Amino acid sequence: MLRRHRNLFYYAVDCLKKYKTRTIVVLAVFTIAVSMLSSVLFLKDGLEREAELSVSLAPDITVEYLKGGRILLLPASYVEKASKIEGVERVVPRIWGYAGIGLNTYTVIGLDLSRLPNYYELSALVERGRFLLPEDSGRGSIVIGQLIAGVLKVDVGDTIILLSESIEAHRFTVVGIFSAESTIYTADLIVMPIEDARAFFRIPEGYVTDMMVYVDPEFPVDNVAAKLSLLPNARVITQDLLLRGYKAAYAARGGFFVTMWAILLAAVALVSFSQATIVGRESRFEVGLLKTFGFTTLDIIEIRLIESLILGLFSASLGITIGIIYDVVFKAPLFAEALLGWAFLPAEFRLPVYVSFASVFAIYSVTVLPLLFATVVPAWLNAITDPELAMRRAAA
Repeated sequence: MLRRHRNLFYYAVDCLKKYKTRTIVVLAVFTIAVSMLSSVLFLKDGLEREAELSVSLAPDITVEYLKGGRILLLPASYVEKASKIEGVERVVPRIWGYAGIGLNTYTVIGLDLSRLPNYYELSALVERGRFLLPEDSGRGSIVIGQLIAGVLKVDVGDTIILLSESIEAHRFTVVGIFSAESTIYTADLIVMPIEDARAFFRIPEGYVTDMMVYVDPEFPVDNVAAKLSLLPNARVITQDLLLRGYKAAYAARGGFFVTMWAILLAAVALVSFSQATIVGRESRFEVGLLKTFGFTTLDIIEIRLIESLILGLFSASLGITIGIIYDVVFKAPLFAEALLGWAFLPAEFRLPVYVSFASVFAIYSVTVLPLLFATVVPAWLNAITDPELAMRRAAA
């Protein structure tokens, strides 16, 4: 029995070689469709992982100050007010903004290092050098992302100059560089002590940009957020809301998926048509000859199913490989810009590509299964034909 199935497998391989045009068309169409689909899926999975990492490092609640619908500086007195609310474990004031280096703009964040509850988590993200210490305040020490380090060609111990909004040059020393494991979160990030950020952005005493609120695990975050929203002019953003915002942004830019599925469905239609039209003169004669030699209807269907299985697995594997290379080596032109929504991606930027089991399984499923389904009916119609009649029609 095993020998019989092995012989059918070898014959199916010979059929793929025999019908070269059909084999090449099916492989080309599916490989192109799968390459595009896998590229987008792996990039989307990577972005979602980065979003989850970013949110995991974010505070439970972020509070901003709104007036007339615009975000303004938050009075430092809000830090004390928030600290007195039941369920609030710690409040960390923050000053942040943007700084220009050459033609590029980077995010600058000033943190009160003495108040950070997740200090060791942030320290773990540093690949070279170290994270900031409370005694670094006023010394011009910074930790930068790998993107900035790559663009400026700087390393730990080097000095960089940042231009403030008032066109003043400030000199800073790099004491640490974030790892590549947190690409989206730290790529264009510059972290410094809060007092250095206050001097850099010229934020007056008694004000901060916003404050990070950490909630006692025993209290529901939403309940604490509701109490914080009672502060005058307070805009409250929870960690969950932030994560949903990230995913909504990626979903809004993921219109590619509609196109990808349309291409894949078109490929399936083409394959179905191809499989149906092989019931031609040569194929009918071949089936009639096989049945004369003792092949059963199930044998012929099995041969066609093996052909489709080989084509599906090979085209899906090749497409997945091309998709990974397209993302990692070529950095997914067009797809990356659309999903990230950035107008410019420096060559040093590392795309967060993640090959998940769910995506790989889905790709194989939508490639192999349609091929198998498209094969059964044409193969059955071909196989049930009377062998003598089939050979006569083929010879006619």
